[in-house]
Amino acid sequence: MNDICSRILDEIMLFADLGTDGAQGKQTAEGFEVRLFRNGDELALVFADHGAGKVVERCRGGKPRTHASYRALLASERFGDLRAWAATQAKLLRETMAEIEPSIRVEGTVAGRDDRLAADGLDEFLWSTDLDEDAVQVMLIDGPAGIGKTKFIESLALARAVSYGRRRHPLVLHVQSRGRVLSYLQDLIAFSLQSLRLSVTFDQVPILARHGLVTLAIDGFDELGDPNGYELAWGQLNEMIKEIRGAATLILAGRETFFGLDRLKSALRVLRERDIVHGLTLQPPTPVVAQRWLRGRGWSKDDVELTGELLDEDSYALRPFFLARLAEVGTAEAMRKSSGTGLLSTLIDMMVERESGKFGDAVDSVLSHEERCQYAYRFLCEAAQYMADDQTDIIGETALTWLVDMALPEDREVGPEVVGLLRNRAGAMAFLANDALPGYRRFAHSQLLNYFLAAAVVDSASNEVVPKFVRRNIFSADFLSVFVEVIHHMAEVDPGRVGRFFKAAQSWVRDYRSIDRGGRNLGAWILAALPTVADVASAGRVFRIGPVEVDETTIRGTPPHAVLQGVFVNQIDIRGADLRELVFDECVLGTAIVDTATRVPPTFPVPDRIRVQMYAGGGPHDEIREPHRIKEWLSGRGNGQPNQGTDVARNERHAAMLRVLGRACRSPSFWIPDSSETNVDKFVNEPLWPNVRELLDKHGFIREERRGVSGRKNRFVHIKQPLRILENDPANEEVGRLYDALAAAAEQE
Repeated sequence: MNDICSRILDEIMLFADLGTDGAQGKQTAEGFEVRLFRNGDELALVFADHGAGKVVERCRGGKPRTHASYRALLASERFGDLRAWAATQAKLLRETMAEIEPSIRVEGTVAGRDDRLAADGLDEFLWSTDLDEDAVQVMLIDGPAGIGKTKFIESLALARAVSYGRRRHPLVLHVQSRGRVLSYLQDLIAFSLQSLRLSVTFDQVPILARHGLVTLAIDGFDELGDPNGYELAWGQLNEMIKEIRGAATLILAGRETFFGLDRLKSALRVLRERDIVHGLTLQPPTPVVAQRWLRGRGWSKDDVELTGELLDEDSYALRPFFLARLAEVGTAEAMRKSSGTGLLSTLIDMMVERESGKFGDAVDSVLSHEERCQYAYRFLCEAAQYMADDQTDIIGETALTWLVDMALPEDREVGPEVVGLLRNRAGAMAFLANDALPGYRRFAHSQLLNYFLAAAVVDSASNEVVPKFVRRNIFSADFLSVFVEVIHHMAEVDPGRVGRFFKAAQSWVRDYRSIDRGGRNLGAWILAALPTVADVASAGRVFRIGPVEVDETTIRGTPPHAVLQGVFVNQIDIRGADLRELVFDECVLGTAIVDTATRVPPTFPVPDRIRVQMYAGGGPHDEIREPHRIKEWLSGRGNGQPNQGTDVARNERHAAMLRVLGRACRSPSFWIPDSSETNVDKFVNEPLWPNVRELLDKHGFIREERRGVSGRKNRFVHIKQPLRILENDPANEEVGRLYDALAAAAEQE
């Protein structure tokens, strides 16, 4: 028996009926013959040319059937039944995607290529790749949350399922994270097969993938961490590649700060020289495409013009998930009235406001409008925390009804009739969607889950309670980016709440003695909250943080003067941040994710590596590992000398004006308060803000509005293209003229 026949026998064995003797193979005059029971029928399979030719399938009582190859046999009705697979998958995906039509076209750029590919383009790109024998092709799809990674894979899966009858491109098995901890990759594969109601089993999928019949697409791989990190996830992925090696394609999708071709290649130790690894970074639609799409969903020309800055290039709002929320009826009007600190916070507030009006007269007569809003908010926080405690992304209908009592006002007696009505409606909250598992709900998007979980984190820490999920879970950069917005929004509406959180979290970290992940997570959140806490702390206070070890954290904006002592961070995302007020004392950094707007102090420790990439919309990744190159890059961002960097000051006044400009452009608030009538007057109190604002206005980078829901409206300004201003690219003449004018104004005084 040759190697090919031995391999065929091993593979066919997995298709034999349970309870039988498996598959038996032998050489005959006709060729290599395998006998087995499949779906109750006794089969004889004869492989010509020592397994490399045609296959004759004989079934007792039936006519012989000839297959062009072993691969064709695996695709046939008795084995993989890929034709039925394609029909079922096409039907289910059409129903799923019909809920979000008309769709927003999502495209990405392949590393090393200039053109942008949509799902159909990626289909052709993968299919046309020439693979050597016994090789594997890995396609990495990355991008920030809300960019449309899941929908992109669904579009690819649908395109291949619909065209399978005429094109025979490999079908896509979309394997999604079902929670925050990976037990076994096979479990996720099994659930995906069950969702499609397929007869194929999880252990047969690698065989179909090995022969180029099925493409495995693992979505949200960055979420599949265990309590010890990602070693288990990477280990299982290495084993999977060993199993599917042959003519297989594997798709991995995750956030752009987790992945990178260099990290992928180093973590997948089983990759060989003949294997092919591609990277596809998803890009948001252009502002013009987004405006056109909103017009098609009912936005008027005035709506687009009045909220047009939301759709600036590099804006969060360009991501398809958020565009879809913007397109909902009444959003344009609400956005014009809002003085929200960020897009996500504003959308959440609007959705909670709408939800509070859907409980009915019986509930409205007992609970005030404010109490209904608070109930909806607390209920969703409880749901998010319940999921996190269970380390899953779904919740049962029964559990949802239990959470109603926990979310109701504590100081109010609510009758059984109202409680019953709220329980009946628990699973119908607008933020929740049906899960593929019957009787379960999930948040409609991971960003919604992250938002309410972040709010639960703040309140838990403020009450000096470290919940189970804080002690056990790994929190991704997607969560951290949402956490930053949540805590900034809280600082605007309830500064005391943020102050209590920061004080309690610092106390917990200082005295934390457990060996679980609680201290690491709290340390990450303290660093992420630092820029916001400056706005609610007493003047002149110097924060001292550490010692603490942190897996991953994010710092945005302009943190205040603080001393970080003995802080160890595995990965820190400081894109767009100005850290020059921070003092790093005996700190160690693993990976620093940076961009051209990043500024660092002279004490900034040299990390093991830096990854240079765009903050919004992906872009090219440039990973630098050589210490001398890292130091060279950092020295151009302020690390070399106190006054060194791309924004070198000519005099003290110029330095102060540059500082105010940078702080304003780094503000997480879309609308910056521009009058002392507002509660937040951090820019109004800057003596040089009027000078900087005047120059921004003169050069076309300011839009002013009076905003507010009712009564007296306050003045706000929006800075257009803030990232472009911070980058100060020499090729951008408009930004260059602004900086020249700023320097000239400083000289005149």
